[in-house]
Amino acid sequence: MALLRYRLRALPSLYLSLLLLSCLVASVPTESLKPTPGPDTSHWSLVKTRVMKMVEPLVTRTKDRWQWFWGPDAVQGFVQTYYEDHLKDLGPRTQAWLQSSRDHLINKTYSLCPRLLCKDQTQG
Repeated sequence: MALLRYRLRALPSLYLSLLLLSCLVASVPTESLKPTPGPDTSHWSLVKTRVMKMVEPLVTRTKDRWQWFWGPDAVQGFVQTYYEDHLKDLGPRTQAWLQSSRDHLINKTYSLCPRLLCKDQTQG
């Protein structure tokens, strides 16, 4: 409870600081917010160029090697195999599962029912 009271006391100061920060940002001209362009031959641009020279052939080779995977034949073959393995007999399997679940539930219900209330139909 004390933590909640502390949070409630801290909220006005948080709102005030956010209001002051937004007023300060709004008063700054937008031209001063633009970054100054650096020289093209800086150390980081040289590093970026060298890394791109090393990585680009690797990416191109990998893309060429895996091109067969993204073709329509590979996707069609995968879908056909998946259908034959998992979906072809889904209807009969689902019906069999529903029947066995229903039978199991009825048997469980009869086992929990007192004998006076659930007499066998054949004994009556």
